[in-house]
Amino acid sequence: MEAGSPFQGYLAAAVETFGIETDETERAVMAGAWSIWEPGMSLLRDAELDGVEPELDADLSAPPRR
Repeated sequence: MEAGSPFQGYLAAAVETFGIETDETERAVMAGAWSIWEPGMSLLRDAELDGVEPELDADLSAPPRR
């Protein structure tokens, strides 16, 4: 698989490192999953979180307290 995007280059190196054999379908599924999750991960990475106090006793079944 040629590295057409940074993810494809990372994927090719990762599966080669671990000796995992993948076909085009499996790589396409991994690229699809990445395309769904990557925008949210980029937003989280770029979020300005300085000065935000963490909730120590967070109730994950309820919305965040403000």
